[in-house]
Amino acid sequence: MGRFRHIAVLSVTVACALWLLHSCNAQSPAYNRENIKATWIVDTYDGQPLDEKSYTVMTFSSSYTVTWAGVLTQADGNFQWGENTLMYDVYCCDLSIAGTYSGLFGHLVPMETSQEYSFVDSQDSLMTIGVESWMLGGAGTVPEFSQMTMRKLPSTYADADTIYGVWQFNSRNGEDFSAYRLQFQPDGVLTMSQRTGENSWMPMGEGEDYYRLYDDYLTMTLYDNQVFGTPSKWDVKCFLIDSISTVSNTMSIRSGADSYILSYISSN
Repeated sequence: MGRFRHIAVLSVTVACALWLLHSCNAQSPAYNRENIKATWIVDTYDGQPLDEKSYTVMTFSSSYTVTWAGVLTQADGNFQWGENTLMYDVYCCDLSIAGTYSGLFGHLVPMETSQEYSFVDSQDSLMTIGVESWMLGGAGTVPEFSQMTMRKLPSTYADADTIYGVWQFNSRNGEDFSAYRLQFQPDGVLTMSQRTGENSWMPMGEGEDYYRLYDDYLTMTLYDNQVFGTPSKWDVKCFLIDSISTVSNTMSIRSGADSYILSYISSN
């Protein structure tokens, strides 16, 4: 009798394991849980590429927090790049995210969120998740996407030290744009300057701007910037870095339909 009981228990265990394997699309339940622990750039909704300013950056830690970075919409039409830290959990093919948003996606006051996703496609460096449910402020809502696709940044992705220093614009879309400079400082502070004479430059706007670099994705938060921002307001300008050459000391970046070439001038 004990032998038959053992066989029965073993059969149930095997059946449960097979069901779990099938429900996880033949993946190990641990795969999604471990693979997700990285920084990802969300650049596609429902198969449609987003413009750079609509990207979000999600960093999943080993302590089950997720830092969700993107454009923060503030009062009076101001925009800044900011972050929200939420909690997440992964079980098999399901991803849960919960916590408090404090401004991302256009909400001007902190709002509780509870989100449930399923893994549609989970590869080492590319992941698509589908919305199962989305709660915001205690009420069910429908986000602007049903699936979002993200690409993983390498674990050793470049920090900001790849662009520290002063860079001068050479051109925008092939036309002269050399009247402007950018200074990237180690603490994430950015200064944009405008030429006022042959060898004189004046910072634009009031106070310090700032930037964030995620491998090849660069975001700049600018105040009172008539070239890239909104006069008398905060705005966010986002770029994709195509190349940085240490041989020619040049950097090629683009934003939407505009492409830029910059030259490295000096260190900070």
